[in-house]
Amino acid sequence: MHIKRYPSWILAGISGILLILSFPSFNLFPLAWISLIPLLIALQSTSNWKSAFLHGYVTGGIFFLGLIYWIILLYPFANIFLTTLGCLLLAGYLAVYVGVFSALLHGLPWKSGLPFSFIVPAIWIGLEWVRSWFLTGFPWGSMGYTQWNNLQAIQIASITGVHGVSFIVVLLNATIADIIRAYPTWRNQPRSRHGPNDQTTSTETSQKKSVSRFAFHVSHLIPIAIVIACLAYGVYVLKPIDTTSGIKVALVPGNVPQIEKWDRKYLPQIFERYMNLVKAADAEEPNFIALPETALHGEIFAREGNIYIKQLEQILADQQIHLLTGTHTTVHGLGTDKGKMYNSVFLLAPTGESLGTYSKIHLVPFGEYVPITRHLPNFIQLPSGFDPGKSIDLFPIPNTENNQMGVVICFESVFPNLFRKFVKKGASVMGILTNDAWFDGTAAPEQHLAMAPFRAVENRVAVFRCANGGISCIIDALGRIITMPIQGNDTQNFLIGRISLSDRGGTIYTRYGDWFPILCFLVSVLLVLYYHRTWLASKLRRDT
Repeated sequence: MHIKRYPSWILAGISGILLILSFPSFNLFPLAWISLIPLLIALQSTSNWKSAFLHGYVTGGIFFLGLIYWIILLYPFANIFLTTLGCLLLAGYLAVYVGVFSALLHGLPWKSGLPFSFIVPAIWIGLEWVRSWFLTGFPWGSMGYTQWNNLQAIQIASITGVHGVSFIVVLLNATIADIIRAYPTWRNQPRSRHGPNDQTTSTETSQKKSVSRFAFHVSHLIPIAIVIACLAYGVYVLKPIDTTSGIKVALVPGNVPQIEKWDRKYLPQIFERYMNLVKAADAEEPNFIALPETALHGEIFAREGNIYIKQLEQILADQQIHLLTGTHTTVHGLGTDKGKMYNSVFLLAPTGESLGTYSKIHLVPFGEYVPITRHLPNFIQLPSGFDPGKSIDLFPIPNTENNQMGVVICFESVFPNLFRKFVKKGASVMGILTNDAWFDGTAAPEQHLAMAPFRAVENRVAVFRCANGGISCIIDALGRIITMPIQGNDTQNFLIGRISLSDRGGTIYTRYGDWFPILCFLVSVLLVLYYHRTWLASKLRRDT
């Protein structure tokens, strides 16, 4: 293949590679600010919307395959043919959004200047928002998450959510791309040749060029100034947070390999590991101790009088422990919920009494449930897995007065609009209990972690994260990891940290949610409709 023959396709591929490098585990976040430039330049040479779509699809395909490759590595727990097919299908579906983005850009009449710089991120963020909820939603890989280590850049998320960070990153990409595309044309404008009596014409031409030069600079200085202003805001709000007050939390990840976690023969040693760590952590006198998602097997709570529940109740009573733990629960007895199984979190008092329960609302499609099951006739039986929880439930924070915390489970932490509802309801601290052991040794646990600082910043609330097989840590309200993290292969340690309670006032994002990406989406729709109306009117005039 001759490179000169396929330059635009190569540029599209480069954008996909740069996007991969911007995300964990490479974490080369500065590359995100230039990652779309090759694609935007390549689109200039596309002849029609189909070609533009395919260029975008190449970028998206490479990017998403490189981002979610870890789905294939689920093969110890599933058929490798199915995991490979699932990864290819999901990446192919996600790439459509980049293809649509490219096709829309090709169709719009604004090819350069100030409108172009703002239209590009508006369309990107509009599609990013649709991707976050359409077909149950998969917001993994939103552009803003590349900046999770760039604390100055992510502070505007308290106003706009993560999509605002995506916006400024794409805004700079579009502006630089426009400068690269437009500068040679502006620079190489033909010089007018005038005779000795054409001084007036020469002066007018010079004035026009000066105006053109000024407009060229202004059209690019405005978006750059906006990016700088957002970063300056981040520098301004970043300040020390008092970590000597607030509550003390103990996180006990345990880090049980997934191959052992659901094997009943390992239940005794898993239970013993957690209980030993819980007793050791209690020596630090925390307000409560947190275990990860489904840390304790549901059988412990389902069978009254079994040896495990007796040991657990004895430990809680002897050491006066409040224990926050994940487990799966099955509803027994009578009623419409009989037989339903939930992925739940309990807060247990030293008496063994439950002080609160929350059941996971947003389940993982094809992982925790089969989406089509609920729409099939009753005589067709398919395994449906877990059932979704029904409400946003908060827990009292032990040993405090009138303070509550919210807890989301695993996949729920990637949905900012769900997360904020807990804070809006009154949570002054948030927890994430997760099981990332499915993807041990891949980039998935760190990609999952990268979203937690955004949830903290969006709501200005501290977040504790207890992960089996992932990364456990405490994050302050400014998105900073303030404790030494426990990695997914550490089975012997626990983490103690202090968490400042929020004032429960909420941020703009907490109160109004995804107002910014919805605005971008509406602007994009109006622009597309306006263009097609103009194009149709022009076509009708030509035909008549």
